[in-house]
Amino acid sequence: MGGAIERQGALRAAPWREPEAAELIPGLPDDVAMECLARVPIRSHRAMRHVCRGWRRAAASEAFRRCRRMAGAAEDVVFLVQATPARGEGKGSMMAECVLVAVNLTTGEWRRVEGAGEEEEAWCGDVPFFARCAAAGDGRHVAVVGGWEPVNGCLTRDVRVLDVHAGVWRRGEAMPDSRDFFGCAGSDGAVYVAGGHDESKNALRSAYAYDVAADAWRALPDMSEERDEPQLVATPGRVLAASGYPSDAQGAFKKTTELYTTTGDASAWADGGDMMVPNTAETCLAAVGGKVWAVGSGKGGVRDWDGAWRDVADGPHGMKACVKAVGVGDGDGDSAAAVFVFGKADDGKHAAWVMDAGGARWRRVPVPPGFGGFVYSAASVRV
Repeated sequence: MGGAIERQGALRAAPWREPEAAELIPGLPDDVAMECLARVPIRSHRAMRHVCRGWRRAAASEAFRRCRRMAGAAEDVVFLVQATPARGEGKGSMMAECVLVAVNLTTGEWRRVEGAGEEEEAWCGDVPFFARCAAAGDGRHVAVVGGWEPVNGCLTRDVRVLDVHAGVWRRGEAMPDSRDFFGCAGSDGAVYVAGGHDESKNALRSAYAYDVAADAWRALPDMSEERDEPQLVATPGRVLAASGYPSDAQGAFKKTTELYTTTGDASAWADGGDMMVPNTAETCLAAVGGKVWAVGSGKGGVRDWDGAWRDVADGPHGMKACVKAVGVGDGDGDSAAAVFVFGKADDGKHAAWVMDAGGARWRRVPVPPGFGGFVYSAASVRV
């Protein structure tokens, strides 16, 4: 009863409800109508927004998101920047393209995320090769950043931002510079990029933060070391840059990490210690339940870090090497947090696994045909 009263109070005062506006669903109180709309699966949210202005405003409101959570209707969606065979090509073709894939862990659906529709600037849906993606940590936005243009093979500074609830794309402010193989992560409404290399293959120490709401970039202090191909993990209030290598040591991944505090006026990155994992190149970092996790294969392959490393569990059964890991859930330490892992299985094919943060049991996630390509980047949003 208390929960129902709380929902009714929140909905009556909701900002999407205009004076004298039509009922969301004729004949139903708005709080009941919102309960109905909140149970619409995410794959239909874009169509739902086109029904009427009231539904559009409701679906864009924070009250809608809260209602989905309280109704147990929230869905966990992982976004993957993935290489996949070009559509229309034969099985023996070597042609490939890079796409954004949405993996709905709640329903088990895998699908390609199409580009912008007629309301937005046209985008064919092809993603630049080696692009990075990150969830902004605001519960609704995912940014696709940089990469190589498929047509001319040149580096791009392009930023495209997806409103996951609405299925709507917009073009964001371009990155301040061109870089490749950089670290990318998001939290607290921002997307962070650090390291990588420039167009002359020089490893970089510079880092930036992109404010999704303000559509603006700002420079962060330089890291203490050059880090080409680093791993970047963002948790509320901090960013961890790990591994990578300098210009004069191509492919010699280091185990060092450094930490930047996003709150206050931090003027430098601090030493984060060593990763303390068996194989740095085949271990992936992810933000899970507000902590940093390192995921690798084999016994003791999973550790978490909250100032110090701690053993959590063995790696996924049947995984030979981790390709990409990403935290699932709200990142606030709730019991529903989990980690999604995409890796190479013992049979040489790619496979996926999920483990709840509160336990030590992995479950295999079926990967449909056509979605077994290499994953360059991953992000997760609870919708």
